[in-house]
Amino acid sequence: MTNEFKVKWTKLKDTVDQRMMQLVQKERPVSLYDPLKYCLSSGGKRIRPLLLLLSAEAVGGDIQNALDAAVALEMVHNFTLVHDDIMDHDDMRRGRQTVHKKWDENAAILAGDALLVVAYDTLADISPIHLQEISKHFSSSILEVCEGQALDKEFESRPDVTLDEYFEMIGKKTARLFAASCTIGAILGEGSEKQIKALQSYGELLGIAFQVQDDLLDILSEQNVLGKDRGSDFEQNKKTFLITHAEQFAEQKYLDQLQEMRKNKHLGIDHLKKIIDILHRCGTIEAAKLEIRSCLEKARTKLGVLEDNEARKFLYELSSTIEQRES
Repeated sequence: MTNEFKVKWTKLKDTVDQRMMQLVQKERPVSLYDPLKYCLSSGGKRIRPLLLLLSAEAVGGDIQNALDAAVALEMVHNFTLVHDDIMDHDDMRRGRQTVHKKWDENAAILAGDALLVVAYDTLADISPIHLQEISKHFSSSILEVCEGQALDKEFESRPDVTLDEYFEMIGKKTARLFAASCTIGAILGEGSEKQIKALQSYGELLGIAFQVQDDLLDILSEQNVLGKDRGSDFEQNKKTFLITHAEQFAEQKYLDQLQEMRKNKHLGIDHLKKIIDILHRCGTIEAAKLEIRSCLEKARTKLGVLEDNEARKFLYELSSTIEQRES
């Protein structure tokens, strides 16, 4: 990451964080607002609002006019995380306790619900010219995220999930918000129809690459960097790219070995090393890396319709940053 892009990212991230905290200043009930603020203050890369703001700027728009939409979308993302952590029984998120673990499930559900309401309230402050169009994108994106999460849970009990089904699932659960970020930003920036569609495709491809990378990091990243338990996806029988690819293409002996590993209630370092070795042997890890590179290369080509400006350069650099990330 160039220093120029790092400074830009930090500046936009701080702007988004400050605006979010302004919107949740209430103190009571403590049981609602403490968990809500805890969730929003837990850090995160703020990739979705960054995408929205850079997309607006890339088509010639003003970042300030897109800020509330960016904040609203980030609140939706955090709403999904709070509820997903409950459904997946995750104890750690971004290196600290999840909301339902620190408080309880009731507090987490309410905090998530409140985030969604504040998100819609914030979205209502954008320009009336685009409000109806953007509201439709916003609502349809949230519904697709819910559909993706439903598929994710359904797949846990299925042994026959295909890669096509996997890509349908992550297209909804992860890539949809990436695409919506770019689309909404381009609309607010007054981009042309061609630019809006190109940025939507860029965001979708970026989201797919991001999720496959996330699946890979679940077993490859160091736990103190990852911010959650390593191998948690494998333990929960999540149909990640790695498991889905292996189940569809690996020899039976490798599948038997992976099934044996799943009998362990908690995966230690030695177990993870063996899983990684098995996935290397059946070509799954290399397939994941190839998929990530392919998606990101396609994403970069979509930026060709944009004028050669700083924001376009940063969007290009962001795609490389995703490929190199460790958490």
